[in-house]
Amino acid sequence: MSARPLSPAARRYGRALHAAAREAGALDQVRADVGLLQAVFADEAARSAVSDPRIAVDRRQAMIEKAFGELLHPLTRNTVRVLARRGRLEVLPEVPDAFLETDDRLAGRVHGVAESALPLDEATLSDLAASLGRRLDKQVVLEARQLPELIGGIRVTLGCERYDGSLRGRLERLERKLLDPSTL
Repeated sequence: MSARPLSPAARRYGRALHAAAREAGALDQVRADVGLLQAVFADEAARSAVSDPRIAVDRRQAMIEKAFGELLHPLTRNTVRVLARRGRLEVLPEVPDAFLETDDRLAGRVHGVAESALPLDEATLSDLAASLGRRLDKQVVLEARQLPELIGGIRVTLGCERYDGSLRGRLERLERKLLDPSTL
């Protein structure tokens, strides 16, 4: 999912697409479409082309339909058409992330990042995700990132929550405590 905040319009269309797919029993097909759209819109040129107000809406819609043709499930194609008809194609690149956000919320799933000074192996990452999942009563999916500046330990970010068990974090907390005159 994207690090950019999603617009309220993208969230509405993402939720609507998810609800329609769920009702039609087409979640797997629409998830595949969403993955394809995410891959395409990861390219800044594609994002710009579909969002460029200097290009007529009908021309942008034609570009999208030509690019994807019959590859997309009818529900996904219809969402693109509705966005075009309402003059909202600029939110299309965000709709896949909004769809997946809804999918995760309904599945009780949360995505996060585990950062460490040294590489994390799959077993450690899996154990950490399972431990956090039990604590939060959710399915936790973690992506590993190596940040040597953490010195040691692990820092996990899940949504807007950060759990900092890194040596760097401990040193920063100790420094703040030592510099705080109220602790003397």
